Amino acid sequence: MTEPDAMLVLARAKRNFAIKGHGDRVWDRAEAEDVEIRGTAVLPLSEEERAEYLEQARHELRRETSP
Repeated sequence: MTEPDAMLVLARAKRNFAIKGHGDRVWDRAEAEDVEIRGTAVLPLSEEERAEYLEQARHELRRETSP
């Protein structure tokens, strides 16, 4: 079994995060800084939280492409 493309994994992980609607949470520090510039305080996901989303995305993509 081949691993899914890294860009597809990241896109799926971010989509899954967005679907869950975490309110004042954002994917990473860069997004948090962008939102802070606009005046709203938000918290980025931790490395562990992002890793969980990425692993779930890999699992979903593997399942979709397996025969």
